Amino acid sequence: MPAIRCPKCASGKVRLAPCTTSLERLYGTLTIYSFRCQLCAARFRSFVGRRHRPSRRSFERISVAFPVWFKSHPGASCRLGTAGILDNLSLRGCHIRSPIPLARGTRLELEFQYVDSSFPITIDEAVVRTVTQDGIGLRFVQIQREDAIRLGRIMDVWLPDQSSLSV
Repeated sequence: MPAIRCPKCASGKVRLAPCTTSLERLYGTLTIYSFRCQLCAARFRSFVGRRHRPSRRSFERISVAFPVWFKSHPGASCRLGTAGILDNLSLRGCHIRSPIPLARGTRLELEFQYVDSSFPITIDEAVVRTVTQDGIGLRFVQIQREDAIRLGRIMDVWLPDQSSLSV
C-alpha cells in the first residue's frame, strides 16, 4: 500500500480519524477511511484496501517533558497560577502533571518552553477535559496563529512519518 499523505500539506504524518457519521461507517465497509493530518489538522478520506478499526483519538500524542506554567483564564472568577510538567502533547491538547486538582470544564491559559533558549508557546485558552491522580488533560480552544505554527513544527520533528498504516 502506498503511503497516505495529506492533500493539504503533503505530510505523511497522518492518523486514522474516529468515525463521526453513519456515512463514514459505510465508507469503512468499503475500506475508505477518514484520516487526520497531525500537522495541519486537515481531515480527508483515502482508500486503504484492508479493514481497520479507527481510534477514538484524532491526534497522535508525543511524550515530552516540558516545563509549563498555567493560570485561570481571565474570564474565571478565581485566579490561580502554578507550574507543572507537560508530559504529552498533540496539536490540539496535552496532559500536565500538577499537584493542583482542577475540575473538569475549568478554563486555563498556559505557556511552555520546549528549549531553554526558545520563546514560550502560549495557549490562550484550554479547557480541562480529564482529571487523573497525577494531573489534568487539556483540550486547546484558542491559540494564536504564530504559536500554532510553532506547535506544528514541534509535532513535525517529534512525530514519525506513517509510511504504512499500523493500527
